[in-house]
Amino acid sequence: MSQRLQSIFFFLSALLFALLFFMPLAEYFGELNILRFNVYGVESTMPDGVSPFKTAFSLPVLILSVTAMLLSGYLAMSLFRAVKLAQFVKLHKIARINIVVIVAWIAVVFAYYIRVIGHPIGAEPTYKVGAFLPLAALLLSVAAASGLRRDIKKVRATDRIR
Repeated sequence: MSQRLQSIFFFLSALLFALLFFMPLAEYFGELNILRFNVYGVESTMPDGVSPFKTAFSLPVLILSVTAMLLSGYLAMSLFRAVKLAQFVKLHKIARINIVVIVAWIAVVFAYYIRVIGHPIGAEPTYKVGAFLPLAALLLSVAAASGLRRDIKKVRATDRIR
């Protein structure tokens, strides 16, 4: 039963990362320019404004977002088919990799990008809903991975009894 709950958690984590493609992470209100930061890049919302950053500037954020979304989706689908202990162990390893990718996303965005983007226009970030979605995805992924670990322990204990 908990296997289905873990699948739902991983699916919701993938869905949260998919929502990042439609929501901005932060906005910066400068004196001459207003910048919006999303996973695709930094764009100016002013009619004649120009972004001081190239499109490839936020490529690592895009790559980490797609990777976390695909890993979470893969885990959600694979848990339904997992029957053997070896499959659960493999999925637990992938779940740990997924958690590392999400933590890397959070670290890269909040430690580097949020600071660097506001510097050229002298503005502080105004965080949007998209900035908090990866934190919720991290909590869901950690809960699912810990449930997966508990299931592995239960299966090993059952195998010892036999």
